[in-house]
Amino acid sequence: MRESSSLSPQHGAADRSDTVLSAEHISKSFGGIAALVDVGFELRRGEVHALMGENGAGKSTLVKILSGVYTGYEGTVSVDGHPVNFAGVRDAEDAGIAIIHQELNLVPELSVADNIFLGREKLIAGLIVDRKASSRAAGALLQRLGIELDPQARVGALRVGEQQLVEIAKALSMS
Repeated sequence: MRESSSLSPQHGAADRSDTVLSAEHISKSFGGIAALVDVGFELRRGEVHALMGENGAGKSTLVKILSGVYTGYEGTVSVDGHPVNFAGVRDAEDAGIAIIHQELNLVPELSVADNIFLGREKLIAGLIVDRKASSRAAGALLQRLGIELDPQARVGALRVGEQQLVEIAKALSMS
């Protein structure tokens, strides 16, 4: 993505009201080296995209901008047609954007439910972690997603594919 490029879909002028996430004229440099130059991206409701390219092409840089990891860049990111300027990952998550990293970000010693709600624990009287409520909520989420995992299972005992499903459930639990 070092050259000017557009990652917008190729199917003509669509109704922009369906656009849930867009990036226009995104450029980002690191120490004078351009990682992205004038990149565009548009995601419409119901679409699935694959972001592919050679190592160093800027894929991770674009995803980190869209998810609030990188905040210093040129261009505009919009969510549901409204320009946003995320101060960090939490802002992006609040807007419904989450990344599922290739490297898993789970605590192996904790349960599936504890990992899904880590940092957003359900509390009793604002003080004590309500593990039963977390387990019920995680179970309902997993069921809704069609994921057959025990919310009380220790994540470290799961297969890698199952751990990836926990990461996906965690990301979707934020919306």
